[in-house]
Amino acid sequence: MLLPRPEGPLAQAIRAAGAEVDAVPVTETRPLPFALPGRRDWVVLTSPVGVRMLTEAQVDLADLADRIAVVGPATAAAVEATGARVDLVPPTKSDADALLAALPQDPASVLLAGSALASPRLADGLAERGWDVEVVHTYTTATVTDAPDVRAWADYDAVVVTAGSIARAVVDLLGMPDPHVAIVTLGEPSAAASDAVGLRVDAVAATQDGPGVVDALIRALTEENR
Repeated sequence: MLLPRPEGPLAQAIRAAGAEVDAVPVTETRPLPFALPGRRDWVVLTSPVGVRMLTEAQVDLADLADRIAVVGPATAAAVEATGARVDLVPPTKSDADALLAALPQDPASVLLAGSALASPRLADGLAERGWDVEVVHTYTTATVTDAPDVRAWADYDAVVVTAGSIARAVVDLLGMPDPHVAIVTLGEPSAAASDAVGLRVDAVAATQDGPGVVDALIRALTEENR
């Protein structure tokens, strides 16, 4: 199977379940210049890359807001590695809708710091709730110019799409997949982005970690779903 991201815990977890994995980055992160507002009630972080962009800019996460919310365990681990405390992680799925449901109903001020390509779902949902929302784009993502380790679609049984930018990059590099290739995504936003570029989604991982992805791969590759 193809995991279009660098080697790491996710690739290791999938291999531990018995799969052969090509872990190949197909996108590159491009930092953007940014300025931060004053201290907020909440800061929301939706990816480890977003955490890294802030720390590389010498930002102390604890100085951004009274409380920190993250989209899932991987982002929580990235925040905690900086020494900051995570106050909220959605208890169910690792996606924008789960995070929106987990955040308080009462209006507050919030900083959403992350990708310029992120879905507006979370920002719009909080604004509709009466929150004072500040969105800061710290980075963007682009398709790599060459990914020599990516084989042809015919060599893969499945691909894991971990972000909307990954969906676009996979199609840019390989074109449309063969019908036998199962597409698994990390969350509904990645599924929507995959649909938008013509990738048929067979399963959506409930959590953005090894167990969640392995479970989704099993579901996608079972005979009933193929």
